[in-house]
Amino acid sequence: MTVSWMPDWVTHPGTSFTLRSGAHEWRGERPDDWDAIGAGLRAAHERLRALPVRRIVAAFDEVADRWAKRDFAPRRAVVRDASLVTGMSEETVDRALDAEVGNLRAESLLAALTRELGDPEVLDGFRGGTTAVGPGVTLAVFSGNVPGLPARSLVRALLVKSGVIAKIPAKEPHFAAAFLRTLHDVEPALADAVVATYWDRDDEASITAALAHADAVIVYGGDQACAAVRAKVRPDQVYEEHAHKFSFGLISAEYAARHGPAEVARRIAADCSDFDQHACLSPQVYLVGAEHARAVAQHLADAMRRAAADCPPGTVEAHDAIALQHRRLVAEWRAATSDTSEVWAPDGLEWTVLLEDSLLPLSGAGDRVARIVPVPDLPAAVELVRPYARHLQNVGLGAVGEEFRRVGRELAVLGASRICAPGAMTKPSMSWRHDGQPRIAGLVRWADVELHPELESE
Repeated sequence: MTVSWMPDWVTHPGTSFTLRSGAHEWRGERPDDWDAIGAGLRAAHERLRALPVRRIVAAFDEVADRWAKRDFAPRRAVVRDASLVTGMSEETVDRALDAEVGNLRAESLLAALTRELGDPEVLDGFRGGTTAVGPGVTLAVFSGNVPGLPARSLVRALLVKSGVIAKIPAKEPHFAAAFLRTLHDVEPALADAVVATYWDRDDEASITAALAHADAVIVYGGDQACAAVRAKVRPDQVYEEHAHKFSFGLISAEYAARHGPAEVARRIAADCSDFDQHACLSPQVYLVGAEHARAVAQHLADAMRRAAADCPPGTVEAHDAIALQHRRLVAEWRAATSDTSEVWAPDGLEWTVLLEDSLLPLSGAGDRVARIVPVPDLPAAVELVRPYARHLQNVGLGAVGEEFRRVGRELAVLGASRICAPGAMTKPSMSWRHDGQPRIAGLVRWADVELHPELESE
């Protein structure tokens, strides 16, 4: 199966590569002549400059309309293949694509452009004495196994009329090429401004060659992987990084009393079940007011069971299964020696609920493990997570009134870049300033006209 995308103007793709996951193989092409790729993408960037931004938005809206249909043949193929390589169930992959594709509708894109640029048409020329110019070429290095993840950065770069070199993620290699084929059917100039390929992490020649032709660099991955790329970035290159992140939830006593433990549990179960809890936005733990924590945990076991029946969990890889079984055993031992700890779980590994009396050990999210830790109040909860502030990303904040505003501000100061309602942690909009920075405006360079008589004619 082909996993890379080469636009029509690439006449000599270069070297073939093979990605393997278990018994499955996915093949593609990697450029040999990066100078030709760089020149081709800059020519494509010049062609994109002639496209009005609203025409670009309309093209993505049409692509999103096609991909929104679950019976769309390219989508069905991606869902099947992504399920094989990620281990997620097809329903989980479908829901991931529903979320990502929903963000690509015209209303969503125009809202994001307006929020970050004021007037989207500054990308077409001078408006009110100012204009915004996107990079000639953007290098986007993707990682992770959440289907559809590359869409956001691909779309942002193309909205600002940049050519793109996209390093596809090894753990989910299908979406980008399939998405670009549909984009080519709708607006060829956009798809022709992207080269989507792959190289191994230790392939220094490819990353160095790609970086040489980039004006902007976007990197997803762990701290070490991001640091390795960051060390190669030139001072003149725009750099955007999405490294290791930590997300969690908070439930105040008043919020739990207002909504009831069963409803709170349903919302927590949604956050801990979406994407099998493998997204950075997924909570690693929920800190709950002590007087409601056990009741929420008890209802959470039923809620996790219902979520698994509604959207089956994927397969757990052997080494992850061993780690999860060990985690359960440790939790069960702690529960046997503590009146404040308990474990709920089926015979299989479909889901796990842990009521624990301590935030530590904090061993990472994944595979539908819902941890509940009682806290005396929300200020105490904020202090508990303070040591993780450097990696803090997303908080599901269950609070009301003045407490919501006060704690929300404290979380923002601490480092959170997104605060949402419990149950919505894995559903960010395109208007979210991803990891706390404007990701559309952050790509562009501005030019202002000042002290010029021609301004008077506008």
